[in-house]
Amino acid sequence: MKKFLRSLAIAIYTLGTVCLFNACSKEYLERTPSDFISVEEVFTNLENAEAFLNNAYGALPDFQRQSVDKISDYMLGGGTDEIGFQQSSFVVGTPYDFNNGNWNAVVFPLQHLWFDYYAAIRRINVFLANYDKIPNEVSSSASGRKERLLGEAYGLRGFYYFELFKMWGGVPLIDKPLEPELRESVHLSRSTPEETVAFIQADLNQAIQLLPAKHDDSQYGRFSATIARALLSRLSLFFASELWNPTADPGRWSAAATASKEALEYAESNGYALSLTASGGRRAYERIFLELNNPEVIWSKSSGDITSYGWDYYNSPIGYGGWYVNSPLQEMVDAYEMENGELPVLGYSPTGEQIVNPNAGYDPQNPFVNRDPRFYQSILYHGAMWQGRAVNIAPGGADNVTIGAIQRVNYFARKYLLESHNLFTDAGNTYRRFAIIRLAELYLNYAEALNESEGPTAAVYQAINTIRNRSDMPDLPIGLSKDEMRARIRHERRIELAFEDHRFWDVRRWKIAATVDNGPVHKLVVDANGTFTYPVHQTRIFDERKHYLFPIPQSELDKNPNMVQNPGW
Repeated sequence: MKKFLRSLAIAIYTLGTVCLFNACSKEYLERTPSDFISVEEVFTNLENAEAFLNNAYGALPDFQRQSVDKISDYMLGGGTDEIGFQQSSFVVGTPYDFNNGNWNAVVFPLQHLWFDYYAAIRRINVFLANYDKIPNEVSSSASGRKERLLGEAYGLRGFYYFELFKMWGGVPLIDKPLEPELRESVHLSRSTPEETVAFIQADLNQAIQLLPAKHDDSQYGRFSATIARALLSRLSLFFASELWNPTADPGRWSAAATASKEALEYAESNGYALSLTASGGRRAYERIFLELNNPEVIWSKSSGDITSYGWDYYNSPIGYGGWYVNSPLQEMVDAYEMENGELPVLGYSPTGEQIVNPNAGYDPQNPFVNRDPRFYQSILYHGAMWQGRAVNIAPGGADNVTIGAIQRVNYFARKYLLESHNLFTDAGNTYRRFAIIRLAELYLNYAEALNESEGPTAAVYQAINTIRNRSDMPDLPIGLSKDEMRARIRHERRIELAFEDHRFWDVRRWKIAATVDNGPVHKLVVDANGTFTYPVHQTRIFDERKHYLFPIPQSELDKNPNMVQNPGW
């Protein structure tokens, strides 16, 4: 009975800490293990210590983000020129706020991540502070387990600080459990961006020294040395970009190129590879997002992640039983090249007519033929075959559904959707994993950094063409200038990484959000005669004086006189 009660206490503690360090708390100065069982009981038992650290994985990003009022979830692409968020504007803290400029330090989308990430960091710091109490693994078959947990702790802390850096820039750097009764412990000042980046790099390098390149399937989703190297690539790319490198210091770009090349070569030497098929690349791309163990995915959440259950509902048309929340904008559709490598549409007139590229072979009344194969694997469009019938958004069509005042964009995000999943009966569903990092990103990171540091070398062409050729797209034209190559690389990122949480951050680090996320965006309308028109869906607002960084939550400013707000807020 005593053993049972102790196990029950640990189980309650484990469940309680999931609540404590996620939705149930808005403070990052959290309670200690002694609320349930003592620190000694947790950290003098290897199983308990591992369970304690496992909960730090709970704040990892996923396919959908949660609104402030928890009424709806959304893809982060809804806050940029990828997606139109198709829910009521009365939902609090969603892309509606990003898009209309109606956000502030009191309430804004992703606000909860400040608290979620600091809660995860608090948990990791408690683990690190008590690491010496943890006994070594007795079984020789599991030797190195304690060291692995140490590496995971450093790696996860580096990741969460990087996420904070992306949103807020320099943040308070906490490397040990705080003592709430000591004012100097809780009234922390923000570190500089340079100090924050150096801290993250140190944590990730620690992880590299302690962790294997990858784990076996029984440990899928755990932090690894490959993940740490990939994050160093991502971090160095951000730090070299215009938002943090306005003078275009070539040394930062050179460092980013080196980090990205090392990460790419390390990943491939340890078994990661671009997703391919025996018959060519056309179907290889979609496999990345449907297979549980695709060789291209470097990091995702562990298997059995129930959040994948809702992906099909959020993105499918209502006529198929979906909820139709995330809808690709016409601008995103236009970004997919024709098979010949030409862009179909060059822009829109003030009255909404498409400006067609005369070299593309594009027909505005038959717009979905001969496009980049990734288009068909990422977007459901009018006339696309899905679950045995054609998508129909024309008047009277099964997928032409208006609810209240919501103005429909009339495209649907296909990437990650499982066609076998019948949403009316819920039959045919299987789990999928959201790819936090995949190999294609490293090719793109390397190409971008190398072009900025050395210009459009043969290695830059090779990296981009490798990604394009995988999807049967032609090589880039030879003779591009550095500026032209930069535009091509940015475009390739937009297509290859669509709806994967990259575009939102990319347009900010490049400082182009004030152009691409500021002004009209368009939708598709098909009339009873089958005529296509592309009216304005929404006119968006991006204030370059303040929107490149998030506001520090007002609650943090109120309790900490040393906290300084970001400019413009």
